[in-house]
Parts: sequence; structure tokens; C-alpha cells
Amino acid sequence: MSDEPPRSQDSTGSRKIPGPRRPRRVKLADGRELTLRAVRVSDASEIHQAFERLSPASRLTRFLHHKKSLSAEMVERGVRPRPGYSFVLVATVPADDGIDIVGAAQYQPLGVAGEQDRPPGEDARGEEGVANDARPASCEFAITVAEDWRGSGLARRLLASLVDRARRDGYTTIEGLVSAENVAMLALARRLKFTPHYSPEGGNAVVVRRRLVRD
Repeated sequence: MSDEPPRSQDSTGSRKIPGPRRPRRVKLADGRELTLRAVRVSDASEIHQAFERLSPASRLTRFLHHKKSLSAEMVERGVRPRPGYSFVLVATVPADDGIDIVGAAQYQPLGVAGEQDRPPGEDARGEEGVANDARPASCEFAITVAEDWRGSGLARRLLASLVDRARRDGYTTIEGLVSAENVAMLALARRLKFTPHYSPEGGNAVVVRRRLVRD
């Protein structure tokens, strides 16, 4: 059962933006527990800390290039997803300073020029919260899991949640760019009904893609 409120429609049947995702306490396959919830603006500092805890190898696997730091602008965009267009889910556990983010997953419209340059907080909604449908039918996902939480089942939870949310947002296809060396992620994608494709960008990457609507 979904942990999100039902998506409403107006009297014309126009697509409405799904309501806010409620925080959910989950127990993973290895017995550990955490909270899954939508990202908050107040998570910015925790996102920086989570990135700093990643090893260089993990950063390469996630970003497909050597990334030394996250810019303030990138984090600001990340904590302000556009309703109906993009979504960011975080996995949190209690910590001395409040929480630690041990996993994150997101999607955004695929191939939209300038999408990441939209001013923070600018909304994708029109009148009465109806999403603007002038956007691609496909979205692109990315997932990050802290190194000591790998093998716990967290990545599966995150990706399955993204698939469900992207479908509710009206996307027809979801895809992601995965390093060819990330065997665990490629295997997970196949288990969740993604199919691998040659990356048009070439290099050491594979596109995994899944349709969200029945043919």
C-alpha cells in the first residue's frame, strides 16, 4: 500500500500534483530501521555531510566522474524539488546532531534544458495546483546509499518508491544512467523490471529504463 495521500483531480480530469509524502518508518532486510521521507529545506547541511562521508570511489560510481564537493547551488536545488516535476526522497537515522542522511533518491524530467537552472522555489503548478504538462513524459533517476548501508535493502526501497511516485506524477517512463561496473545496481534494476540499453553518451555507462504504463 502506498504511503502517499491519494492524488486528486479537478472537475475536468486534469492531472493533479500528488500530496506530500508522509514520513514512514521502515525495517530493512538486514533488520536495521530508518525513516523514509521527502527532502526538506532544513536537510541542506545533512546532504553536505552525507556527501563528505562518501569515498572517492563511491562518488565516481554515483556521479560517473570525480566530484570533490557539492556546490551550495546544487544542494539548494536538491532541497527544493518542483512539485509535479521532480521529487527527492531521503532515508534518515537518529544522530547526535539530530539525523544523518544515509540514502537519497531523486528524479527530474529527462533532457530539459535549463531545468537545473530554474530559480529555487519556482513552482511547476498552474492554477489550483494543476501540474504543467508541458514537460517530457520521461524522468531520470539517481540514487545514493551510504557505504555502511549497502546490502541492507535500502537501495531497493528507494528505487521502488521512486517508481511509484513517478507514476503518480504522470510520467510514462523512468530511466537512469548507471556505471557498467556497478553490478549491484544493474542487478537491482533488472529485478525491478528495468531493461538495460546502450548509453548514447558512450563510455562506461548503461541506461536502465522502465515503462510506467501498460502498453
